[in-house]
Amino acid sequence: MEPSSPHSTNPRRTLPGALADLYRSRGLLLGFLATAVGLLLILIAPSGDPTITTGPGGVLAISTPTSLWSTLRVYDVGVAIFQAGLTISIFQVLLNQVAEDRFVEMVRAALRQQEEGVRTAVAQSLAAGSRLEALQLAPEELDRVIENAARLRSGNAELGSVIARKLRNNVFESEEQWRNLVVRAEVFGLHKAETSGRQHDYYDVFFQFGYHTNDVKRTRFTFKVGGWQDDYDRLLRARDMGVVWRLPSTGEFDSQWDEAFALLSVNFGGQQVQFQKNDAEREYVAFPPAEEFTDRADVFVQYSFNAKVLADGNLLSFEVPKPTFAATYSISVSVPDIARIRALDFFGLTRPASVEYAPSLQDTRFIAISVDDWILPKAGAVVVWKRR
Repeated sequence: MEPSSPHSTNPRRTLPGALADLYRSRGLLLGFLATAVGLLLILIAPSGDPTITTGPGGVLAISTPTSLWSTLRVYDVGVAIFQAGLTISIFQVLLNQVAEDRFVEMVRAALRQQEEGVRTAVAQSLAAGSRLEALQLAPEELDRVIENAARLRSGNAELGSVIARKLRNNVFESEEQWRNLVVRAEVFGLHKAETSGRQHDYYDVFFQFGYHTNDVKRTRFTFKVGGWQDDYDRLLRARDMGVVWRLPSTGEFDSQWDEAFALLSVNFGGQQVQFQKNDAEREYVAFPPAEEFTDRADVFVQYSFNAKVLADGNLLSFEVPKPTFAATYSISVSVPDIARIRALDFFGLTRPASVEYAPSLQDTRFIAISVDDWILPKAGAVVVWKRR
């Protein structure tokens, strides 16, 4: 179906359309016709006023014209029909407005009921989604699921088919690939607005990343701190980019970015690497000794940093920028401000990720997520919390 034009919701009124609406409202049509007929009779009826003439000898004679119009009293009939038609038209307009208001209210009530039904359906589908792991799919069914997931993620059917084939073969062509990604995150501090002088509460979070990469010739490794409105994907695609961190969406750290992100350590191939801070570009830059890794198939990269996240944002996101095989995430919570925490993954895997909560699902302080499969770029997991 082609999209409608911008004017389709408010079409210009035409004479045939107005007449059709008038015909559908029979009472209003009757009123208009009666008004018109009465007005016509009033206009064409001859005057019935008496005529005074002067006869012989100055005698005044009064004569009243006699005709069919006066006999039938057409003028009076026209006045009566005109008044009746006008009354009917006014009442019909009022009644139509009342009926329209009632119809609008009925539509609104139906939409509210439908909206509630949609909410119920979504809740039921989410409940059913938690039991999807019990499904036993044949290989061809599983292939279709993979292809559809990749197609939906990429928005392109042909690209989805290619990605699905490469996923099934555990092959993904890329300039750089990661293996055995290990991510550790700890929410360890709370800065409340009333004590920090800011408008929002923020958590301090410690991050540590480690992985094996096949890009052994890298001579520059950049940690870019971008604003909330910056082009995240464009920054991440830069050749020497290692990490892109977004500042909180509140904008309170845009002019003081180093208060929201602090790089702690960078390690390549077991060697500690020095780094430099560039305030103008809002980034840290490290220079790995690439000449020492030329005879290797991969190199182990490890780095750690502290960052502030919006407490009322209720979310930590972990995305992989490169095709990655196997990943382990561990998230711990050390602040009593968080009451409950859950993990959701969007890996799009052929088999579900393993998620564990400790010490229990109700009193979670630690979450472990493990994946033993290929992960597409921009896929990952999120951690959602509920504050006390």
